[in-house]
Formats: sequence, C-alpha cells, structure tokens
Amino acid sequence: MSESSQQNISEEYARRFMPPERRQQLRDTESTSEPLDETVISPSPQVEAPAPQETVATISEPGSPPPSPNGVAEPPVVEAPPRPEPLPAPQSVQLHEPSDQDPPYVEANDLFKIYKPADLEVVALRGVDLEIQAGELVGIVGASGSGKTTLLNILAGLERPSAGRIRVGERDLLDISDRELVAYRRQDVGFVWQATGRNLVPYLNVRDNIELPQAIAGTGRRQRRERASELLEALQMSDKAARYPSELSGGEQQRVAIAVAMANNPPLLLADEPTGELDTNMAEDVLRMMQRINRQFGVTVIIVTHYAGIARWVDRVVRIRDGRIGSESYLRSSYQGDQGNEEEYLVVDRAGRLQLPREYMERFQSLNGPWEGLANTGMTEDGGEVTLRPASAPRRSRERTGIPGSGSDGRG
Repeated sequence: MSESSQQNISEEYARRFMPPERRQQLRDTESTSEPLDETVISPSPQVEAPAPQETVATISEPGSPPPSPNGVAEPPVVEAPPRPEPLPAPQSVQLHEPSDQDPPYVEANDLFKIYKPADLEVVALRGVDLEIQAGELVGIVGASGSGKTTLLNILAGLERPSAGRIRVGERDLLDISDRELVAYRRQDVGFVWQATGRNLVPYLNVRDNIELPQAIAGTGRRQRRERASELLEALQMSDKAARYPSELSGGEQQRVAIAVAMANNPPLLLADEPTGELDTNMAEDVLRMMQRINRQFGVTVIIVTHYAGIARWVDRVVRIRDGRIGSESYLRSSYQGDQGNEEEYLVVDRAGRLQLPREYMERFQSLNGPWEGLANTGMTEDGGEVTLRPASAPRRSRERTGIPGSGSDGRG
C-alpha cells in the first residue's frame, strides 16, 4: 500500500473519532477548496468503525501511552467520577439528664456574706449549704431581707462572699481574679433583672438587643443572626424582632430579657424577681418561657421570686430564712389535672443545724406555752423517727453542788 493511501486511511479513522464540531469544520473547509481526485483503494479488510459519539477532550499528561502502531488515534478513556459516599443520617441530640451520681454544678458550703456599713456589721448569709445539679430548674423563695438576692448576686459574680465555699462548674467564686470574674459573667452566666428597663437598651430593637452581647463577645455577624433567630423562635417573639422595647408589653419585655441573657449560650441562667412587676397571667407566661428554655437548651435555671405558685414551674423550691436554707419543697403530681400536692422537707446542713418553719414554731409555742429555747429529742431504735419536745433547764440545788455558804461542806 502506498504512503498516500496509508495517510488517507489514517485521516479517515481520525475523522471518525474526532468531536462532531471539528468534523463539521473540516467538511466546511473541504467544500470551499478544490475537489480532490477520488483515490481507488485496493480491496482490504473492512473495519466497521463505531458510531461517532461525543467525547470529552482531555490534555494528555507526560507519561501517557503512545498512539497505536497503525497510526490511528485511540479514543480517550474517560473514567467515571467516584460516587460520593452517602452522608451519615443526622442523629438526634439527647440532653444529659441530671443524676444524683453527677457532681453538683452549683455547690455552696458554709457560705457567709457580711456587709460592713459604717461601724455596723450585717450578716446576710449565715452558713448556707446548697447543691444544684446541672440542668435543674430551682426556685428560691423567702421574705425580704432573708438573703436570697445576696445569694443570687454571689452566683452571678456581682458580689464576693466573705467566707465559706462557693463553686459554679469548675470556677471557685471565693478565690477568683477580677479578670476571670469578667470572663465568668460574660460567658458562663446570664442574668435577668426585675426591672425591665435594666435588661434592654431602649434605642435598639429586639433583634439588636439580642445581638449586642454577642458582638461584645466577638461573635461573627452570621452566627449572631442565627442565634437571635433561634431564641426569638423559642420564645415565640419572631414576629416582633423589629420592634423597640417601648412597643412591647411587660411580659414581652421580660421574654426579650431572657433572650438577651441567653445570647452567649451560658450554662447558668439567673433571674431576680422576673415576675415582680407583672400580673398573674403575664407572670405565668414568663415562667412558662423559662421552663421551655430550661428544657430545650438544658441550661441550669435559678429563679428568686415571691410568686406563690412557683412550685408548679420548677423542679424544687428552696426556702431561705435568716440567711440559712430552712426547707425544700417538691410538687407531687396527682390525678386531678394540673393540681398537685406540695410536700415540704426540713433541711439539716452538714453541721447538723436545723431550722423549723415559722408556722411550726408558732404552733409549737401555742400548744406548749412559753418556750425558753431548750428541747428534748428522742430517736426510735431503727433511727426512722426523731421527736422534739420543749423543755426547760432544771434548777441546780445549792446543797448538791457544795457551794460554800449553802449549809453543806460538800463532803457528803
């Protein structure tokens, strides 16, 4: 076979495997040029070429295999891209349920707080013992001046204790530097004040109020917007994101205050009389929102309040009197709808101190007459019951004590 014939066959094969666009371009070029004499090709084995198909043009890299010996360009081999592995199915996040075996998140041991105005000393806390588990919702109640707000301010890092031990998470609030205390207030604790005016900036709208603490902490704009939207949806305030505090009711302002306190996702949320300036309906609405925040985000919540029905919304109620924890109460569910029985338990601290509720003291004195402050105690053999009876100190006899001048020399 002549060299020209071999070249024509190579060109024919090359045309069959070139892209359709290039093939059409060559046809247009040949139609405009002079016609060539048809070359008679001697009979040769006919090779059926595959139907033309579109291929992906690739650039051969160094080290690629050379063309076939007959000079025909081999069709490029296009490898299919590997299939991406399927993503794992999203798993539901389960909050850790608090257990008695876990160490308490908040622990106070023999905590004292003493104020010294002028030349006086006022003891606000007198050896408080308190333990609160992570994720627990606790209400603290007591009369004015009992020390409950002082205890809350110490937990918030606003005041320093005078003596004892107070620990929140891994931080010891008795032995903490000022720099660490600022970081603690910014990251680890959120605070809701009683007065709504202290919680919100009046010239910022709802969304900007929630984003402000995050901006101070250095959070990015996108994360701030997402966190604000999440809190507004949880507190059912998404439709009021562009309103200003003056355009909201008292209950709605407290909802936004809760969102501001939760902006940096702290593990501890404190509230000082959040329902003090609200009516009953709004108070229950705010308590319901705090209960929802506790359940949804797993945050530990401590509420100081005078609200009588607080037991319905919290896990337990701690009663403080005269600077000490006197009793705790729990709401036992019943079969009568939302009604329940509140059971109160006396608290015996680590030093063995016991405080009787005031109503018990009044009833005790009404049945037994004037009480001089002494009592007799008794315990059953199995230790399951302790009795307390009023008593008075016996008078000492001078004759038995052998005091000089009593008429006895003391020698029997």
